[in-house]
Amino acid sequence: MTVPPLPGEVFLEAFASAPSRELVPGQVLIAAGAPASEVFNIVSGMLMMSRTGNDGRRQVLSFLFRDNFIGLTAADRYYFTVQAVTPAVVACIPRADFQARMRRVPEAEHAFLNMTFRVLEDLLDVIYSLGQRTALERLAVFLLFLRHARRLAEGPADDADPALNEVKLPMTREDIADFVGLQKETVSRSLGQLERRGLIRRLDNHHVRILDLAQLRELAGVVDFASSYRLRG
Repeated sequence: MTVPPLPGEVFLEAFASAPSRELVPGQVLIAAGAPASEVFNIVSGMLMMSRTGNDGRRQVLSFLFRDNFIGLTAADRYYFTVQAVTPAVVACIPRADFQARMRRVPEAEHAFLNMTFRVLEDLLDVIYSLGQRTALERLAVFLLFLRHARRLAEGPADDADPALNEVKLPMTREDIADFVGLQKETVSRSLGQLERRGLIRRLDNHHVRILDLAQLRELAGVVDFASSYRLRG
């Protein structure tokens, strides 16, 4: 099975005729310590990147969405684990082939470098936004992070589009806790507090509707996730 040509970044054209893999929830795509021999682009679904320390404690580093690129490292082995949160499809090519294309096509290399800078900026946004925050503020940041990720992945240009306020939570409460640095019980309590304040409505265990975006942003103290210049051009 191959995937059709992808719109967007020039460097993603390397995946235009690449074979794809279908993943089921929980399936590992990249295992920490394995040879870093392939690179991937997410075609559909949500994946999760994490690291586990020698003491067994896990840190979720990020949740990944459509057109997120994964797998290129400075070392010859992966230092992180990536697994599917939802059913997902990823395109895959050998790392050597991808690097050869970057050398042959300057525009693709330039686009890839820009993407790398944006990923770094996104990570800094998240680190800044979660640092020294209360549990309630961290959950507000997390919901805005998912809203922003949907805006990037699905492409609604208008930040006021009400569809963006329907936030999917397919991950477990433990996954959320390991991302925001809380206990899973605290995650559940904090979601309840946000609902009682009238900022969100929990539609079910895996769907939340943001009712007051302005107040949620004020609580989170997040500006960057709302800035149009942070979107892909």
